[in-house]
Amino acid sequence: MTRRSLGLFWGLVSLIVLLLGQPSTLSLNMGGEPFSVRQPQVEKTSDLVFPDYLERDRIINNYEQQVRQSPDSFLLLRLLTDQYLKRFRERADVEDLLRAEQAARRSLAIQPRQNGVASMLLASTLLSQHRFQEALQVVTEAQKSALGDVSLAALKASIQMELGDYESARQFLQMTDESDENSGHSAVLARYLELTGHLSSARQLMDSAMQQMDGFYTNPAETRAWFHVRAGDLAFVAGDFTQSEQRYREAIALFPDDVAAFTGLARLYAAQHRWQPALESANQGIDRVPIVETLAYKADAQQALGDWQGAAATAELIEVVARLSQVKGIYDRALAVYYLDHRIHLPEALEIAQREVALRDDIYAEDTLAWAAAANGQWQAAQRAIQQATRYGTEDALLRFHHGIIALHCGDRETAIQQLSEALRLNPQFHHKYAAEARQALANLSPSEVE
Repeated sequence: MTRRSLGLFWGLVSLIVLLLGQPSTLSLNMGGEPFSVRQPQVEKTSDLVFPDYLERDRIINNYEQQVRQSPDSFLLLRLLTDQYLKRFRERADVEDLLRAEQAARRSLAIQPRQNGVASMLLASTLLSQHRFQEALQVVTEAQKSALGDVSLAALKASIQMELGDYESARQFLQMTDESDENSGHSAVLARYLELTGHLSSARQLMDSAMQQMDGFYTNPAETRAWFHVRAGDLAFVAGDFTQSEQRYREAIALFPDDVAAFTGLARLYAAQHRWQPALESANQGIDRVPIVETLAYKADAQQALGDWQGAAATAELIEVVARLSQVKGIYDRALAVYYLDHRIHLPEALEIAQREVALRDDIYAEDTLAWAAAANGQWQAAQRAIQQATRYGTEDALLRFHHGIIALHCGDRETAIQQLSEALRLNPQFHHKYAAEARQALANLSPSEVE
């Protein structure tokens, strides 16, 4: 699994207030305690698409005009905030995040109580700027006047997961009454299940939530597409490449500018060494919004196809995009991952990883730190970090690969064999380079473990 924040940040926290579903229950057992997972009743997926993104500028201009005429309307400011966030998710213009934050704060200044939606929208803007603690404070304050609000509880759980506090997230998710759950809550719960070693249940829940969202024609196209991308991501992690490709294609059909879907396709094709479609998918994503992860797949595809000059030009563009993101205050660990995968700028990769852990100590921040420490020869630090990253049994082959290689260098042969074997069992093609390295390392350690 990649550590990209794009799909999660653009969608998860703003989905929680959407459609209420009808409950059915799947009972899981996690840590010896029952955990009830609600699954919405699913109807046939709608083939209709509501292309609201085509009217986004006009809608925003209309709301801006109304706010100028009625500057003390907390409701108009809240509606404007929502539209700014929608445009950000569609186009990735950070200026829209700043506009959304300003509008949300104005709405809350006018109506500080009983304005939970504005609080949630403000938290969403802060999360997308990687200001996690501020987002948590906003939601915590909003909960004081809205105890029992399922949307705020699910949002708080989402923030807690970004901060690596999975136990608190679990408590908030368990507190939710089944009759109050919605598709946004299901997306948060699916993320929790994914991270805590219940990938199959996460996929089942995400697929159901996706189909529920598709049942409403007027749901925003980008929002519907987000559910398909998440389902595609989970299918990829599980090694179900046919389903993964289908979900990404469905997302693009719903929202043709879905960069996360094109990036997912590039990763999928790269893992299969299908370099020409990987390059084409990456280019389609880059044409819309150039982000580090998509550019990295383009560079890898260019190298694999023998276009060394093109790969060098793409590498230069990655540095430019990374600098621009940092100027805007967003530090993406995708840059550290790119450096580590290509064995360049290793001290800087470690610095980025350390900064990430200080900012949000989640599973993938620890994993990135572990791999960066390993790349810099700091094996004890790598071992500590990877143990933190894998403590919940996350069924992610890339995590297991990192754990196995670090264990190997630390002299723990048994753990190395176990983790490398598990990586290949979970997903035999989890990475275009590391899957082969896992097989080679395992063959050297224990030839009988490799088919």
